[in-house]
Amino acid sequence: MIPAVQVIPLLRPRSLQSRAFDYRLPEGAERAPLLGELVTVPFGRRRVRGVVTALGASGEVAFARLAPLHSMSGVVLPPELLAVAGFLSEHYLAPAGASLRAVTPVHLLKEPAAEREISWVEPVLSETGDAPANAASPDGAAQSTESGGREAETKPQRAALTARQKEVFEQLLPEGEPVAELTRRLGTTRAVVAALEEKGYLRRLLRPPREAAGLEPENPSDPPAPLALTEEQSVALARLTEALEEGEAARALLWGVTGSGKTEVYLRLLERVLARDGGAIVLVPEIALTLQTVNRVRERFGDQVAVLHSALPEGRRLKESARVFSGEARIVVGARSAVFAPVRDLRMIIVDEAHDASYKQEEEPRYDARTVAWWRIRQGGGLHLEGSATPRLESLHDSRLVLRLKERPTGQKLPRVEVIDLRSQGGRGVLSPAAGEALREVMRRGEQAIVLLNRRGYASFLRCPACGEVVLCPRCEISLTYFRREAVVRCHHCGHGAEAPELCPACGRAALERGSPGTERLSDELLQIVPRNGLFRLDSDTVTSTGRVQEVLEGFARTRPSLLVGTQMVAKGHDFPGVTLVVVADSDTALYLPDFRAGERTFQLLAQVAGRAGRGKDPGRVLVQTWNPEVGCIRMALDQRGEAFYREESAIRRRLGYPPYAELIRILLSGKDEKQVRAGAAYLFERFAKYLADDELLGPARLPVIRRRSRWHLLLRVEEPERGRHLVERALAQLRGPYLRRGIDVMVDVEPQSFG
Repeated sequence: MIPAVQVIPLLRPRSLQSRAFDYRLPEGAERAPLLGELVTVPFGRRRVRGVVTALGASGEVAFARLAPLHSMSGVVLPPELLAVAGFLSEHYLAPAGASLRAVTPVHLLKEPAAEREISWVEPVLSETGDAPANAASPDGAAQSTESGGREAETKPQRAALTARQKEVFEQLLPEGEPVAELTRRLGTTRAVVAALEEKGYLRRLLRPPREAAGLEPENPSDPPAPLALTEEQSVALARLTEALEEGEAARALLWGVTGSGKTEVYLRLLERVLARDGGAIVLVPEIALTLQTVNRVRERFGDQVAVLHSALPEGRRLKESARVFSGEARIVVGARSAVFAPVRDLRMIIVDEAHDASYKQEEEPRYDARTVAWWRIRQGGGLHLEGSATPRLESLHDSRLVLRLKERPTGQKLPRVEVIDLRSQGGRGVLSPAAGEALREVMRRGEQAIVLLNRRGYASFLRCPACGEVVLCPRCEISLTYFRREAVVRCHHCGHGAEAPELCPACGRAALERGSPGTERLSDELLQIVPRNGLFRLDSDTVTSTGRVQEVLEGFARTRPSLLVGTQMVAKGHDFPGVTLVVVADSDTALYLPDFRAGERTFQLLAQVAGRAGRGKDPGRVLVQTWNPEVGCIRMALDQRGEAFYREESAIRRRLGYPPYAELIRILLSGKDEKQVRAGAAYLFERFAKYLADDELLGPARLPVIRRRSRWHLLLRVEEPERGRHLVERALAQLRGPYLRRGIDVMVDVEPQSFG
């Protein structure tokens, strides 16, 4: 029997260090572990899961000093998962332990936990849907309408509220939320919530985790009949079926306008895969924002579908993972990590909304799910299909087969788009007079509207008019965002929060001005147009879970008239037939970011949010407020000239040497000592400069301090990816030299999607 083995612990390392450790077999062991087997090993003071990567010790440590394996699971990772982990480590220069952890099915990492109900609270409102009279006046009487359509009933007079209780009550969400989310969002205590309940201003319920309930099909026993296909859909389906059945790996792009029926094409392809005993993966950018797609797949295929994503209750998540591993589920739907699902006989991977940046993982291993999906299909053959109304330039460049869907199956025309030039508009608010009047008209007709503003908070910065000082985070070189309702300033990077200063902390001479309004301020402005119970806000400050997102979207869907206001979250994949108007409050927010994709992302966001209007029987209208109406990406998005935009963008990228005409590798160094970090960046630059041309190496450049850590980065831009990775590996191997000391972290990001 082999006396020792090498094991890679399944850890989340902070550094690039990752290696196998030697362990001996425990006394009395009846067998040796297998290659790829999951074992439990002592690691420092902990016991952790690991994967056996070699039989026999490396010889670095005397056998007698080796720690024994704690236990063997008997579960062996399939060879295809080990191969995917190897690809992550090689292609993305990722630590082996992080790569193995990423591909290991989650149910093999921990034991299932029991699901439990959560404490949920809902406001008890007056019959007008607003705060009860005695919330404002201690002597007022109160009436309440129970939620769920029950008739109004007269309530006994309720006790008066304290100032803090009244403030919390006025910020309760109409559809309710978990107690834990409420206290976090409003910075209050459970005692205040209990007092509101005791006084009759809110009711407490027990609910199962919303994530689980929201993923069940409404009528699982009666799957809906397939929709009739248009001629465009039929042609696309035929071509894609041919590519699927060729047996070779095929890469295709389904480029369809918003609402063109891409999902029905996906479902027909999934039927063909199952009919041939194959398996498939359907990737969506964010489960919470694409539940309609998820539920349509579940409704059509029932128990053959498993849903995998990190927001599922733990017990449910582990059960779904086990169903895939056992082969019970043949179709997996999930966010980016679902690309690693061990689906049996994998024949197709669909990447829906493939333009979305959330397919890129920003922690180790820093993979792009679109790249991993194509690699997996190349190994065994089948179809890699990306779908989008606004594809990435890389997708257009790399896809062998590009199919267009230019019409909506309902025959509904695309919405009419109008530009509002803010240079010529009066008004002191976020909305121009024209946009405000358009929203009022929609509310008078009892319809729905969506308003997009891609900035959070009340104001994105506070500035002194006397000395020009901007209030910065004490831990980061980033301006603090102001939140009016809580009267605080908060950093979106490190989470630092403080009371908002009344006077400039630098000079003390003047009150601070609020710049660049966000969704909180816009929500206050919209309350002049729609009642509080008809306004729904969707941004990361108000929703912190999949269930909370679904509550907001469901509340908006069933309310007339109503407004949905939010950041880019409101632009992602929603289908609300009652929406007849979309207003983009500021289309310029991302236009001048230091990112070569800024123009493409502006184009995509405008086209995507415009596509939320006019999806029902009523025509749609889109109003876009901008200070730059003649900028190419804005103009072409509004005129729906996609081909022209991509031709222009392609020419720019080719001239500058950016993807898809070169590969980028970003190296970020960070640490508390500014001089050491700068020296480490200079050291790397010197190593690379020996082998790269001037236009292949950018930097080193300083980045803003985040969490009191200095940051410098370099960017390699190479046409031969393997050469670039080889250079990076060699340079990093020398980072133990005199220029780099302990306490400096090094991050390598292949195919980066952000540069901040």
